[in-house]
Amino acid sequence: MCSVCGAQHSGLNMVFGPSGPDSWAAASPEDRARGEISRDVCVLPTDEGTFYFIRGELRVPVTDAVIGDFAWSVWASLSERNMQLAAKRWDDPNRVNLDPMFGWLNNRLAPFDPPTMNLAVNVHTRPPGVVPLIELDPSSDHPLALEQQEGITLHRVAELNRLLLAE
Repeated sequence: MCSVCGAQHSGLNMVFGPSGPDSWAAASPEDRARGEISRDVCVLPTDEGTFYFIRGELRVPVTDAVIGDFAWSVWASLSERNMQLAAKRWDDPNRVNLDPMFGWLNNRLAPFDPPTMNLAVNVHTRPPGVVPLIELDPSSDHPLALEQQEGITLHRVAELNRLLLAE
């Protein structure tokens, strides 16, 4: 039962996100042919350099219902050094002890204005088989950063479902 509108919200998707980084989608066919993308990582060589991306979850707590967190499945850029470190420790259970890695969000999430592209993030590795946690810069006043810090209501989850499933 929604505390905002009084309606019963059920059957809500709790994870949304694109299948790849926006830079991959915007790249030329030639650059994509030289690159590589999987479910979890992306390498994109271009004339300007090689770019590295990792997929993770940007979790947003739901404050007024016991349904778990809402999550954005998003892509973040990493430096070459950090991508090599992540790759080297990919199957290592101790990768959870790696320091957070700085990156930039590489997705425009439709409901947000200003755009979410290139927001500063920290990538926190988790055990093998579990995607990293993506934490937005806590000093950011971007609406998505505020939602991650303060949480959202079940009504907001239903609103996101309506917006994103209508696309």
